[in-house]
Amino acid sequence: MDVRSDIVRDRVRRVASGRSGERPAQPEPPVSGAFILEGLLSCRSCGISLQPVRMLGQPAYRGPCGCRLTAVDAEDIEQLVLEAVAAPAPRLVADAAPEELGGIFRRLFVAVRVGGCAQDLSIVWRL
Repeated sequence: MDVRSDIVRDRVRRVASGRSGERPAQPEPPVSGAFILEGLLSCRSCGISLQPVRMLGQPAYRGPCGCRLTAVDAEDIEQLVLEAVAAPAPRLVADAAPEELGGIFRRLFVAVRVGGCAQDLSIVWRL
């Protein structure tokens, strides 16, 4: 049993049930090194894709463009995007396995653009 998958599955269910304000005291480990927003996340200023990296052992996204001085914490931005999906349509993610979230997001979004911080994001939804 992969404990990391259970942790993320519980996080997805919390968000889908509307209890997203509950944050664990310790950061959750990444799911098998997967970056859910890989290929979707881009710099709001120039449009260049942010690349998945590990910063001090933590998953993050960093832009090769130089517009951003710091990396975006992967868990924070992925949580915000998950909440954006769960708020209007909780059934889309309620029973999704962690490894399925990237595919769900790719079907729903064209891109996720991030500005100076993780909260400064805009989602370009597919029509």
